[in-house]
Amino acid sequence: MLSTIGAIIAIIVAVMGILVQLITAGIYIGKLEGFKMLVDYRFAEQEKKLDKHNNIVEKTYCNTRDISVLQEQQKVENHRISDLENLIK
Repeated sequence: MLSTIGAIIAIIVAVMGILVQLITAGIYIGKLEGFKMLVDYRFAEQEKKLDKHNNIVEKTYCNTRDISVLQEQQKVENHRISDLENLIK
């Protein structure tokens, strides 16, 4: 009789242990999922910032190129004006 009660108590303790482990595993999985969502959110925010930065760099490059073209056109125009002034003299 005592061995039967001891066996039942051992089974109950084992089942309780398994339940505690399952609950603990569930809590950890939930925390990991929350952490994953936070990391994904932060990566998305960093990508937005990086896209803004890349757009600014691209615009700056285009503006620099356009300024170079305008400066070259101005040199040509100044040379033409100088030629015309020399013709008038």
